[in-house]
Amino acid sequence: MIITTTALAASDWASDGTFGAGMIATGVATIATMVNYHLFRTQVDPHVIIYAAADDKRPSVILLVIENVGRGLAKQVSFKCSSPLPEHAYGFEDAPLAKPMTSGPILNGIPALGPGAKRVFTWGQYGGIHKFIGSKVIDVTIRFKGDRIGMFDATEHEVVCPIEIKSFEGTDASDKNYDKEAAKQLKRIADVVEASFRGS
Repeated sequence: MIITTTALAASDWASDGTFGAGMIATGVATIATMVNYHLFRTQVDPHVIIYAAADDKRPSVILLVIENVGRGLAKQVSFKCSSPLPEHAYGFEDAPLAKPMTSGPILNGIPALGPGAKRVFTWGQYGGIHKFIGSKVIDVTIRFKGDRIGMFDATEHEVVCPIEIKSFEGTDASDKNYDKEAAKQLKRIADVVEASFRGS
């Protein structure tokens, strides 16, 4: 039997093509598995963030909020700031210089923070906070762990959140405590009704 060079070359090409197709299929399957695993982790892992927010019920007051926006329990939550943060930083244009933060969860950490759970504390007012940190952006690095789930190991996470005060400049600091305003209006109505009964 005579095997030509052309036949050998065609056989090698077919073999190489099969091998290449197998490698591509393996690569696609690996990527699909990684994507599915990532999607699964986003459905079950915690995700802790920190941000500044205006207090709608207290005009001019700014809060610091630590929140687990993920779907899993966050454990051993710790914080590291690129610069010190102030505490009780109250005042406006003539605000006194506040002291650096000496207590609270940012310094002491949080043993566990459930899904949707928050730690909210009063940070101060624009003038007092701005006098301490100015226009600087402070990066807060948050580290925490997720639970082991079935065959999957516990995960470790790191999130960096920028904290600043400059963006609050010129924002609306009017009183939005609608519950308080509604109570005032009801009291006025009650006073009028009571006065009308007295006069009759």
